Amino acid sequence: MYKVMIVDDESVIRQGLQSFVDWKSLDCELAATASNGTEAKEYLQSIQIDIVITDIKMPGMDGIELAKYIYEYYPHTKVILLTAYADFAYAQSAIKYNVVDFLVKINPTEKIPEAVHKAKELIALQQKHLSEIRDKFIKEVFDNMISHPEVIVSKMKEHGIIIDHYIIAVFEMSDLAENHSETTSSEYSNFVSQLRHFSNLAFKDSQHYTSIISKNQLVSIVSFAYANEAEYTQFIPNKCREIMKMVDNFMNFAVHVGISQPHASSLELPEAFTEAKKALTNSLFHDIPITSYSPSDTTPYGLRSVPTHTYIDEIMTYIQQENVAEASLKLSNLFDSYKENNVPIEHMKASGLLLCSMSFKLFTEPQWADVSFVNNESHTYAQIQHSKSMRDLFHILNNFIQTSIHILSLQGNHSNYIVREVNKCIREHFNKQINLQFIAEYVHVNSSYLSRLYKRETGEALMDTLNKYRIDMAKRILKNSALKIFEVAQEVGIEDPAYFTHVFTKYAGVSPRAFKEKH
Repeated sequence: MYKVMIVDDESVIRQGLQSFVDWKSLDCELAATASNGTEAKEYLQSIQIDIVITDIKMPGMDGIELAKYIYEYYPHTKVILLTAYADFAYAQSAIKYNVVDFLVKINPTEKIPEAVHKAKELIALQQKHLSEIRDKFIKEVFDNMISHPEVIVSKMKEHGIIIDHYIIAVFEMSDLAENHSETTSSEYSNFVSQLRHFSNLAFKDSQHYTSIISKNQLVSIVSFAYANEAEYTQFIPNKCREIMKMVDNFMNFAVHVGISQPHASSLELPEAFTEAKKALTNSLFHDIPITSYSPSDTTPYGLRSVPTHTYIDEIMTYIQQENVAEASLKLSNLFDSYKENNVPIEHMKASGLLLCSMSFKLFTEPQWADVSFVNNESHTYAQIQHSKSMRDLFHILNNFIQTSIHILSLQGNHSNYIVREVNKCIREHFNKQINLQFIAEYVHVNSSYLSRLYKRETGEALMDTLNKYRIDMAKRILKNSALKIFEVAQEVGIEDPAYFTHVFTKYAGVSPRAFKEKH
């Protein structure tokens, strides 16, 4: 409802306009009447008035002076002048004060509806323009494009933004449709505008500013200058829940909210916005509708209690066994553990990148060179980095696991590849103190699985292969050098001379000394 004030020194005119104009049908409320400009000034200082209908000739401050005062101090209030034929030319001097219309006082009730409609259109246009200016300014402050304190304070005063102790809530809507590309820009625009309307309704009893900052994001700055801070930290989430209930009617979109801590100075707007955005990111990723920022959000909760590498090793084992069900189940268990322990988003993404990196190493053989999935490694990593929710990340990794196993099953026995990698590792590192665990990590598989696979594929235990290779190399050294027995042992990665003699005798049939004397 637009609030109207009638100003006229003739009570009969005031009563006539009050009684014979259907203000309700004009979407207006008659908020005040005054007998002169001075009295009208007092009302303007205490009541928000949208439209002033005033006579020109009045004792004290006349209509022209009142129009000038409103133009200078209340530029958003529109003025309609009532005039007699005799002073019409004088009334036109008020054009420079943006007077909406001039009505002759003979039967003014017939002409008031049209003048009021004109005033309402100008108010709506002005509010839209002001809203756009405010949106642009707030976004520039949030983006640190405007950061000088004096400029921020000056611009806020210019745009009529009054903030004294406030909390910021950032809303983001997400398309729930399976094919996001089918959602048009106009649908996003309509929904975010409706969301803005819901926010304005929810916070209508508080000083607030709601601005659209992107295609699917808006921010509400809610001031609580005269309220208890602790009460407001509960009030804001409760109001956001009301907005969520309103949104429930629009089922093709989901809304998540991030809420900042309370702040006192307008100069802290960028900091408050950053807090709200961090809370929003947490809300989106963990699929929690409303999340309030806390400094403890930066603490890596749960990192020690979630054995991520153990989970990944087990998933890799199931991938190599081409066991989709167990691999997916183990991934689900990992994400359940993440959720229970409130593991940070970036840690989850890093784990996903590690899993995919280890899996791609299974596809280095030439036989997979032309497989598009293998050649799109960077695309997979980008998907992980850009995932906006835990649910999205799980689906990306689960689909990756299923695709990896499918390709492995189509392209033949990948076990041969693992065996070749094991033999390569032995050739390159036999002279170090390597063991089964070292080799398993080298080929990125679980050690127990590797031991079983190697035995199945070659008919020989992996450690037997390692020791045989070491003894073969020791034989070459003994034949062609003057090194002592303990030095030869060290050359092939065995520090204990007695153990070296035992192993050499087991595989060569004679002791190292006897072998050297013979050759």
